[in-house]
Amino acid sequence: MTPMMKIVHPAAEDVTLAFSVAARMPSLRGARVGVINNSKHMAQEFLEALEDVLRREYGVEAFERYEKLNAAIPMPPAVLQRFVESCDAMVHGVAD
Repeated sequence: MTPMMKIVHPAAEDVTLAFSVAARMPSLRGARVGVINNSKHMAQEFLEALEDVLRREYGVEAFERYEKLNAAIPMPPAVLQRFVESCDAMVHGVAD
């Protein structure tokens, strides 16, 4: 059975969408990981530490980074599409 995740939008809307969770990668060794910094306090420090662990312990080969100007601003669709096309996995960093 494929696990399901329900994402709840904080706006007062009655429309709900169901998304399935992406298939787990068999390994991160040699992978290219997209890292999105949402610009919250301590996000950069968290993501740098995470990158170090992913590189050292899981064999991630490369990272592609994007830093949002503000946490409340959505990621531009063109940047998201570039990540989808060039990365094997993505991390959207949140900190506070």
